[in-house]
Amino acid sequence: MERFIVASLLLLLASVVGVEGRMGCAAVFDNSMPTNHGVLIGGEELPRICDQVRFKTICRGFTKLPGVATPRQLLLASIRVASDKAKEAKLRVEEYKARTHASGPMESISDTCSKGYDDVVQSLEETRQLIETNGTSFDLNNKVSDAVTHAGDCTTGFEDFPDIKSPFAAIQQNVYRVVDNVFNIAVVVQQAEAHQAKLLGPHVH
Repeated sequence: MERFIVASLLLLLASVVGVEGRMGCAAVFDNSMPTNHGVLIGGEELPRICDQVRFKTICRGFTKLPGVATPRQLLLASIRVASDKAKEAKLRVEEYKARTHASGPMESISDTCSKGYDDVVQSLEETRQLIETNGTSFDLNNKVSDAVTHAGDCTTGFEDFPDIKSPFAAIQQNVYRVVDNVFNIAVVVQQAEAHQAKLLGPHVH
């Protein structure tokens, strides 16, 4: 089910990229674009973004973090939280391995989980860098999609051994949800950016 939803969101992202491609491969966040006519500009912009993501309560929690007042700041905050959760998850997995001396299938699954969470952190860091340097939406979409995929690696590892119950179930769910929110927030913000650019027309850098 999660893979179906991710696939659907990827199709939505593709449509956004198509609009931006016709405008010349726009940056994710164009700092030269006027901000007083934005689709999501105004006091209710962040709540409106959170109303469009899967895990609304988590998103609304991000809006209360210090320094979060714009869509860009909300996306960056969600990346920071998701990265921290993935690092915490890897630590928990490594602690479990050391405590139980995991072997056989459980050792293999644990290794899959650890690497998956490492890959989440790496993909999110590359996503953050793209946002900070105004990279293209195409590149950002690829990186944030990678993060979502890797957030599910641990779950996939256990699916290969259905007789083994995951001791990391709560962690897996938490990481997947916060990373999925990064994906959803990126979709909504990019849709707004693309629509705003279309309304404003060509602009001079």
